[in-house]
Amino acid sequence: MELPISFDEALKEWERFEEYLVQARYAVRNNKTGLPMEKDMSQVLLRISKQFKHPAVAKALVHGTIITATPFLMNGGNPYTRRAGYYSCYPLGDVEDSTDAIFDMERDLVSIFQHAGGGGIDVTKIRPKGTIVDNGQGLASGPVSFAKGFSHLSERISQGGKRRGALMIQADWDIKDVKEFVTFKGDNPGRYTGCNISLNVTDEKFWKDEELTNLVAEYIWKSGDPGLLFTQKSMANTPVLAKYNPVFSNPCGEYLSTKDTACNLLTVNLSKCLEEEQEKFFDRVFEAARLAAVAGNEILDLGGFPPIERIKANTLKFRPIGIGFTGLHHAMNHFGVSYADEHEAPLFAKATQLVLMLGSMQGSLDYAEFIKKEGKQKKLTPQEWNMTYVDKIDSEAAAFIESDMPNKAQWHKRAGDIFTTLRKLGGLYNSVTTSQAPTGSISQLMRVACTGVEPYFSMIQRRKVKDVDDSWKEFILVPLEFYQYEEEKLEWVAEQTAHKIEPYQQIRILEACQAFNHTAVSKTINLPADTTVEDIKKILQYARKSNLKGITMFRDSSMEGVLSDHGGKLAETCEFCDMDVRSGSTYKFRGPAPLYITANKGGQGHVREIFLNTTKSGSTLHGMSEALGRVISVALQHDYRLVGKIARTLEDISSDGAWISASLGRVYSIPAALAKVLDKNAENEVEGDPEPYVEPSSYASCPACGKLSLRRSGGCNQCVSCGYSSC
Repeated sequence: MELPISFDEALKEWERFEEYLVQARYAVRNNKTGLPMEKDMSQVLLRISKQFKHPAVAKALVHGTIITATPFLMNGGNPYTRRAGYYSCYPLGDVEDSTDAIFDMERDLVSIFQHAGGGGIDVTKIRPKGTIVDNGQGLASGPVSFAKGFSHLSERISQGGKRRGALMIQADWDIKDVKEFVTFKGDNPGRYTGCNISLNVTDEKFWKDEELTNLVAEYIWKSGDPGLLFTQKSMANTPVLAKYNPVFSNPCGEYLSTKDTACNLLTVNLSKCLEEEQEKFFDRVFEAARLAAVAGNEILDLGGFPPIERIKANTLKFRPIGIGFTGLHHAMNHFGVSYADEHEAPLFAKATQLVLMLGSMQGSLDYAEFIKKEGKQKKLTPQEWNMTYVDKIDSEAAAFIESDMPNKAQWHKRAGDIFTTLRKLGGLYNSVTTSQAPTGSISQLMRVACTGVEPYFSMIQRRKVKDVDDSWKEFILVPLEFYQYEEEKLEWVAEQTAHKIEPYQQIRILEACQAFNHTAVSKTINLPADTTVEDIKKILQYARKSNLKGITMFRDSSMEGVLSDHGGKLAETCEFCDMDVRSGSTYKFRGPAPLYITANKGGQGHVREIFLNTTKSGSTLHGMSEALGRVISVALQHDYRLVGKIARTLEDISSDGAWISASLGRVYSIPAALAKVLDKNAENEVEGDPEPYVEPSSYASCPACGKLSLRRSGGCNQCVSCGYSSC
């Protein structure tokens, strides 16, 4: 295949895209003008590298071999911010069943969002809908009503305009309101985009509830939610002791641990570790992971917590760090391993994860020695590890090294030394050292197109973004490594993109990485549009038998509506097809300015035109009202089923005035008055009409570019148009 642009043009595109990302999200801003003071990634990395005492860590950061999570890139070394959050995510655990506890959790989430983090909560303990409350005087609204509120809260907090809040809402599979929990996002497309939802599969009995598992599969098909968290596997496959209940998730599902701890994530760039020989590559991954663990510990000692004392205390008690990697598919290509190869690809992924785990564990030990030599901080105390788990991964590591690793003697010695010291201490200085997060923009800043453990989504990515000067810019991002490949190899890689990799192979890769991961692996299983509900049920059963701690799936171009084995499709509509005959109704509102709204229906009885008149011709208010009517008319002439969605979009808008209609009552803005008129005229459905309009896919509107292109990716909400990510 032929690449669309030259290498020099591709490099320039990546540089322009990097400049956009840095200035929109990561740059320190002038405290008076608000303008970005850093232009590119090298300046950001130089700033944060100065925060570390370990010289090799600073060098690895500047070189791009390791990178911190987004909050530290934004806030590390920023002299102006008053919200210097350094950590990505915070599992907050159960929301207790009281009004005070619910609103306390909301306050904590707001603080976390403002400090560049995301939260994870569990609503299992909130009493079911319809439960008697107030000594028999009222009925409870149920956990889903509060889940909706938490979602809206996440959407409203913009983290200084750089990121939206991110939120995971968990619930046990056997709560009374489970069906409502499973369906509330899928039944309201685009309305609750502030959260991901996951069911806690706490018992094998879940799989015997055929009605529930069918419903879960149906709504995964429909909207990508819910995900499943296999909490039994989480308890059994982590260094964290069971008494600390390590089953609570962050927004993206890769950090499953005890509640009220900040997940301190860092990433190793596999593209920077590549060598001619696999043996040397694995050595470099080990060393990069070791330095990343040292860096993570330094960040913990720098602070950067939101003003929630229990989170600071718990995080410093357990000292969790999560080292992951990005660019796995690039590394596979480098060594001639096909991502689609059922045998070789999982082996390569497992070997990479093993050396990363060992390197991060060595880094935990090395940091304690480093600060001991520095003599400026108190001595660290080893964390108590789950020795049953230690015995398990020690045995599995030894067996894997013996059968599948190059330079067996070296790796046996490294692993043996680490596990011997671990047993002597009773644990390491961190409760966990590995986690595989979705990396999104972090990877793109390092010019890695295959983010995290994902295959290349496509060979060429086209991104349209709104720049800091409000202009629109389009980028063609071609992976730079492709320019080193012959045409035959490019064709070979093209057959390994996301929708050409079967879901079972994606799970095999995840399972291989999970084997030597202390927390979890975040990756959305990307499914083609023609995937059926039955296909998803089979994939769920496959995941059940795997070692995964959770699974999330997203069917491309998920269509809302009637389910079928061929993918749901909305009935076609035609523009202007019934506009030859029109009938209308006009509504008068009294207010700051007299308001008249006319709704015209077409020959088939559908609202197709809207006219607004404020009687103040030539005024700004009149012009804006007329424009609103024209724009809505264009939408309704394109598809009359939009009428309800438009009304819902407008009904909550308020202003400093009130308008009153004799027939429709009082409203507090012109848009709200228009919503009343639309609802009134859409009351009587015409017999034989198709279902009311819903979004043409489970994509939601992107807060950055406004396009209907925000989808779930690796547990995050990510825009496939402009590159915006909620993580």
